[in-house]
Amino acid sequence: MQKIGKQERLIFITSTLVQNPMKLFSLTFFCEKLSCAKSTLSEDIDLISQIFEQTGQGRLETVSGAAGGVYYIPIMKKEEELEFLEFLKNDLQNPERIVSGGFVYINDIVFNPEIIKKAARIFVRLFLEKDIDYIATVEAKGIALASYVAQYFNKPLVVARNSSKFTEGSTVNISYISGTTGKIETMTMAKKSIKRGAKVLFIDDFMRGGGTVRGMKELLSEFESSLVGVGVLIATKDKKSVDVDYKSLLILEELDAENKKIIFSINPQVIS
Repeated sequence: MQKIGKQERLIFITSTLVQNPMKLFSLTFFCEKLSCAKSTLSEDIDLISQIFEQTGQGRLETVSGAAGGVYYIPIMKKEEELEFLEFLKNDLQNPERIVSGGFVYINDIVFNPEIIKKAARIFVRLFLEKDIDYIATVEAKGIALASYVAQYFNKPLVVARNSSKFTEGSTVNISYISGTTGKIETMTMAKKSIKRGAKVLFIDDFMRGGGTVRGMKELLSEFESSLVGVGVLIATKDKKSVDVDYKSLLILEELDAENKKIIFSINPQVIS
């Protein structure tokens, strides 16, 4: 077999880790793939780790012991997070985003991969210490963001729907009052979606009064599972009747449709 040089090793290790965030790879795996000694591999990993931290690409964590290895955490530097949130805040404050009914148009935000990938990386940092088995969301605007959070946490994504699908088999259904519309809505999830006793992180695009969160918590209780955290892109400044750790990246401070005025702020809890 042709000898693999240092440059090729660095490319392979970096590519493997970045494409599989939060997945633990044993040093033996890389040694066998690259035909190199563990001492050589350790030097390569140290170099990659230094470059990642210097460039804000995330960080590498090593786990010692027989079952140990290395994995990639896709977080950003704090200053890059703040720069991104400032950009997002300013973009959302465009008065043209105000639509009838006193709502804010955000479709171009929540379905923009470049934007939601960065938002997802912030949620990784915010909930990194949580013990998470699943990422959950409700259809439809929160799915894209939740998908990236699930990818970065290397966890399955489950989506609660507003109506059951016959292709999903038996379902669990609950009714809840939406904080956005004030109407009674239905939340349904296939019985095979979540294992009993799971710990779930809920991700969504917008939160007003917390009705959807309460609905999700009730739905998860039917699976004997718990809601361990909530991450939303935007939340209003209204008091939330939510008894779970929740983080919003931005806060909608004021929306004056008549005078075409809209004000957002960066949640200080996120950047502290």
